[in-house]
Amino acid sequence: LVRGGFVGVDVFFVISGYLISSIVLHGLDGARFSFASFYARRARRLFPSLAVVAASVLAAGWFVLLPQNFAALGREAAAGAGFVANLLFWREAGYFDAASDTKPLLHLWSLGIEEQFYLLWPLLLYSLRRVPVARGFVVGALALASFGADLALTPHAPAAAFYSPATRFWELLVGCVLALPATASFGARHPAAAAPRRRDRRHAAVISLIGFALVVASALLISADQPFPGWRACAPVLGAALIVAAGPDAPVNRTLLSSRPLVGIGRISFQLYLWHWPLLVGARVLGGGDPSAASRSIAVAIAVVLAVATYRWIDLPIRDARSRARTKTLAACVALLVVGGAGHLVDRADGVPSRFPPAVRAVAAFRYDYAPEYREGTCFLRPEQGPSAYRGCTDASAPAGAPDVYLWGDSHAAHLYPGLRAGAEGRFRLTQMTASSCPPLLDYEDHGRPHCKALNDYAFAQIVAARPQLLILAARWDLYPWRGLAATLERLRAVGVRDIVVVGPVPRWRDGLPTALYRHFADDPLHRLPSRMIDAANDVAIRLDEQLRALVEAEHVRYASAIHALCDADGCLVRSGDAADSLTAWDDSHLTVAGSRALVTRASLLGLGVGP
Repeated sequence: LVRGGFVGVDVFFVISGYLISSIVLHGLDGARFSFASFYARRARRLFPSLAVVAASVLAAGWFVLLPQNFAALGREAAAGAGFVANLLFWREAGYFDAASDTKPLLHLWSLGIEEQFYLLWPLLLYSLRRVPVARGFVVGALALASFGADLALTPHAPAAAFYSPATRFWELLVGCVLALPATASFGARHPAAAAPRRRDRRHAAVISLIGFALVVASALLISADQPFPGWRACAPVLGAALIVAAGPDAPVNRTLLSSRPLVGIGRISFQLYLWHWPLLVGARVLGGGDPSAASRSIAVAIAVVLAVATYRWIDLPIRDARSRARTKTLAACVALLVVGGAGHLVDRADGVPSRFPPAVRAVAAFRYDYAPEYREGTCFLRPEQGPSAYRGCTDASAPAGAPDVYLWGDSHAAHLYPGLRAGAEGRFRLTQMTASSCPPLLDYEDHGRPHCKALNDYAFAQIVAARPQLLILAARWDLYPWRGLAATLERLRAVGVRDIVVVGPVPRWRDGLPTALYRHFADDPLHRLPSRMIDAANDVAIRLDEQLRALVEAEHVRYASAIHALCDADGCLVRSGDAADSLTAWDDSHLTVAGSRALVTRASLLGLGVGP
């Protein structure tokens, strides 16, 4: 119901920056700050619970994850233990990256950014301890620089903007700004104690209500399909800042946020943060698809129970520094180091495939390098590439006078290229113009996918100039306003393109075909490798196939049903031979070379028609 619940991270960054900066500044101004004590407290606060959760997730992954997924989990655990998870996910981000809801430790990206900030921030404040007046200028300049980088990167490099510390530090720095006046300028003992004396109650009430409204509106109105953070992050960040600035006597703070239930949640918030996401991912992995509302509710309830237990029996005893503080700090560091090392070993061991019988290992070991087959970067363009990046996309080996065949669309067009290339055999001159997340729909614009309109305008101009004997359009249609295809087909026919084929949706596999095959092995007592399988994920593709066929044929254009070509009453084709590399798909829907050839042949995509 709350589409933008992820803005809670941005709210947290503000609170964290305010709280930790208040502690550091209070210690510096009183000449009582110790780096060793500061980082020891951070270790006792974070390391034990993090080690317990990461170790538990690794142990569960041993039993339920395929080697490839288990190796990825090992990388996540190692990166999380080293507080660089955000850098790992930034590096891995891309069009074909695994879905976020299949990564059990994805949420540790925010913890990485926070700890990267606190590795540097106390050092900077310490260097300014003799010139407290300069603190505000330095903090303000850094916050503006970080915010500027965020605004610049979000439209063009969303993964970098989301995961980079440089584009997220401004959110923590906003909290730091709130801590500065009460410590440096006003000389108060504690910011929270000074706030009511600087503002009358009416003023505090107004800004707290505005702040609360901004946070709630952000959670309700912002969604994951919008570019984020960028300017949209201003609302939750400003809302959190206003709530904090209002002080403890503001109505929202005094009544709602100080209520016992919310204070209780606050006490276990770190442990709840650690547990909730792995359990939600686990519900999806074990259920083989999107978990129901009931399953998600049960997962959250279990997370609360585990959070309370972890807080009570792990966090509190170790965080208590009244006895054996050094021993507890060392134990916390060693525990996290062991878990991180275990994750690294799992990654280096390729997910320990020896856990499975040989038949499963053959499927689990399957790897597919789509980039050379799809011609990524030259004829299958990445999101940051514009039309000028197309290079060598027309087959130069075809003889003079060979019919021109043009392929236009997104990745679901690019995965047809290997099959078309094999089927052409020099008889056709094949041109590929494909780009990730960019459907062959004229006038289609997506602000989260730059260059798409320019790419389609370029492709249309090339098609008009070439007048190919055959034009093939393909896309992951369910992601786009596919009913707009009718207008594109009309314009193509109007400029003289006579033979057009629209390729319908391909079979879908929950969590990817290799994982679906693993589930089949687990459920089949004979551990047989099927040639066809039925997957509930195909229900959507089948319905769309029927609707799309009706639209395309109404425009007097040929329609190629991938569902009819690859599926029958026994299910959809999963392999074309006995070897692992004969699998027809390598993820949830993208075809391998074997799958591409099977579809091109079975659907007769290179059979030139007579046109309307």
